[in-house]
Amino acid sequence: MTSIAIVGAGPQLGLAIARTFGTQGFDVALISRNGEKLDGIVGKLAADGITAAAFPANVLDRAGLTHALKEAAAKFGGIDILEYSPVRR
Repeated sequence: MTSIAIVGAGPQLGLAIARTFGTQGFDVALISRNGEKLDGIVGKLAADGITAAAFPANVLDRAGLTHALKEAAAKFGGIDILEYSPVRR
C-alpha cells in the first residue's frame, strides 16, 4: 500500500490533500499539533472510506516530529510521499 504523510494537516488544505490522495488508494498519516482536530479529520476521511491516522507533533520540536514520522512509517509500512505545509501562528 502507498502512503502520504501530511505535516501541518488542517481542516482545509490538509483535508483536501488527504482526500485527493486517499481516494487514489493512499493511506494517510496526518501530523500537526492539535490531536483533537486531527481526530476530526480522521473521522471525515473514514466516512469517505479513506484509511487515515493521526500523529500529533509540533513541527518546531524536531525530536517529536521525527518520532511522529517514524510512528506513521511503522503503521503504514513506510511513507512514500511527504507533504509539508505547516502554518506558524
